[in-house]
Amino acid sequence: MMAVPGPRHWLTGLALSLALAWAAGALLLDTVQPVAFDHAVGHYVPLPGTTTRTRAEGWATSSVGEHGIRGLPGGTLPSGPKVVFWGDSYVEGLQVGDAQRMAQVFSAQARSNGLNIMGVGIATGGNTLIDSIVTAPGYARALGHVPLHVFVLGRITDVLPDDPRPCRAAFYSRPEPHIVPVDCPPSEWSLRFAPQLRKLELSGAFTAYQKLKEQHLRLNLGPAKAIAASATAPGPESKPRTEAWNFLIAQTRRAAAGPVLFLYLPATPIITQGGIQQADTDDTTALAFADACARNGVPFLNLGPAFLAHYQTTGRMPRGFFNSPPGSGHLNEDGHKLVAQAVFQYIKEHRDALLAP
Repeated sequence: MMAVPGPRHWLTGLALSLALAWAAGALLLDTVQPVAFDHAVGHYVPLPGTTTRTRAEGWATSSVGEHGIRGLPGGTLPSGPKVVFWGDSYVEGLQVGDAQRMAQVFSAQARSNGLNIMGVGIATGGNTLIDSIVTAPGYARALGHVPLHVFVLGRITDVLPDDPRPCRAAFYSRPEPHIVPVDCPPSEWSLRFAPQLRKLELSGAFTAYQKLKEQHLRLNLGPAKAIAASATAPGPESKPRTEAWNFLIAQTRRAAAGPVLFLYLPATPIITQGGIQQADTDDTTALAFADACARNGVPFLNLGPAFLAHYQTTGRMPRGFFNSPPGSGHLNEDGHKLVAQAVFQYIKEHRDALLAP
């Protein structure tokens, strides 16, 4: 008759399982990123002096420097003119290393061409254009001279009014166009324990906690009632209006207090339904916003043609990694390079206006 394992065996097995889960999490999961309040810029930023390991998409490590800015040489903002890339996770670029991020690639191109200007990327995953507009003035003193502010649009829908999102600044067209800043500071628990979770490499425990938070438990018996989504189509008042976009562009210029460039990254080319889709499904909105920019004297650059030309020439897509679907997700090394090249070319074409002494 087989003997039943005693408590010691169960405890040993539990300890070994936890050790294995801890080791797997430390190697294969994204790092917990602590944040801190930066009084100089007036915002919570990634904790300077830390590093971020990304594994869920891509396989990279990035460093956090002064004011939470990633990829700064030596961790500090040097003096001299800067091109600032504002945006969300596309600019943050955690999926690629520091040297492959668009701001750093731009800096390298500028140096190799004898231009005394560096790129700086200021971004937070999930941010919208409206968040960048609200954030930009706080960085003005720290950044110094900025010949060009590049507002990167990973989604053209970021320019549409009346689409509020939780914990994000909102842009409304009614009753008059206006922006509502939203402040969602991190909890005291996260501020206190995130550094410890990172130090102890408890990414697995943190991931499990996040998954549990997303669960909705129901203890009542019987079928659950579902709330049907509204079938009402958006009315004309929800469509982008000329006045709303005029206001948005003016607010962007005011926040930047300097030259502005809108840079759009369409989701193309992309693999869909077994083929390669090269058309941008948001092209109508992009063209309309480009027209609004032209009327307001602000440049708008659509990187769709550059993305497609790169794919047709090399067979490589600007998005996707070895551990993610090709053509989808965040920008890979090729994508960041294409963005940097486009901005550098724009600087060269407008050198006299932007880099005049």
